[in-house]
Amino acid sequence: MTAIDAGAKNAKRAKISQFRRLLWHVNRTDLGWVLKAALTGLQLPARAKRVALLKQLPTKPEWTEASRKLDQDGYVDVSDIVNRGLAEAVASFAENKVSRLNELVGQQKERHKSFWVSLLDEDLVNGAFATDHPFVRYALQPAALRIIGDFMHDLPQLSDVVLTLSQPTPNQALSFSQLWHLDHDDKRVCKLFIYLTDVQNTADGPFTFIPAGPSKAFRNSLKSHMNDATVFAKTGPDVVKEMIAPRLSSFIVNTARCLHMGSRIQSDHSRLLYTATYIQQPRIYPEPPARFRAVGNLSDLERAVMRL
Repeated sequence: MTAIDAGAKNAKRAKISQFRRLLWHVNRTDLGWVLKAALTGLQLPARAKRVALLKQLPTKPEWTEASRKLDQDGYVDVSDIVNRGLAEAVASFAENKVSRLNELVGQQKERHKSFWVSLLDEDLVNGAFATDHPFVRYALQPAALRIIGDFMHDLPQLSDVVLTLSQPTPNQALSFSQLWHLDHDDKRVCKLFIYLTDVQNTADGPFTFIPAGPSKAFRNSLKSHMNDATVFAKTGPDVVKEMIAPRLSSFIVNTARCLHMGSRIQSDHSRLLYTATYIQQPRIYPEPPARFRAVGNLSDLERAVMRL
């Protein structure tokens, strides 16, 4: 590659980066809803197909109630709703990873968050998970898709699955997701969590959030990450909810709507957490490289959820 070609490539990357940053700023405000509506209007036939697929999923009264709570409060505990067998498969897989912790730490690609370790890098082929991976199967279960889909009024798109081990970072200032923030992957972002270790108290670094109502005070904030004092000046500390719960507890949070933070682990404690992220199509940002690769027979619904 010549110097001229390299310069042109770098200039193109800079333009893309600037464009994404502009979208990020727009998406942090209510203008993002205007952009989302415009993009959806350009893809009405595709949306109609997704809605039809969503309606093919089974439904249960408890799923309907969970979706209503997710819409109203921005979160819902689904521990008694999701498939226990799939959760156990996730836990077993995760425990194997933790038993090889030192080896996997050396392979980790992203190291900017010193307080947690991502343990799934070796499971990726060209950046994509196999669709028969236990973490993917948990995210594709009908209960999760129906609850989130009914809230979004659309078949959700599975954006990613992650396994993270949060560990103490003594003498380091809080940073990144340890500070209060909203997720701006899109306008509707739902995360399905499973605790893979007991979270018994604050020392275990529970996922901590403010329900949708009080979080409205930050809906158009251009600040990315905020400390406790900044947040409590608007809400007070009484609205804060800590997810103190035993191993295999599972919950869904609309993290674009509920201000949240976590991973504030204290000495001699750790927290192992599964996270699946869903957004509502079409994505506001340019679609990233494929995150999933097809293995075995997949239904049309599963292919639509993973954009395969």
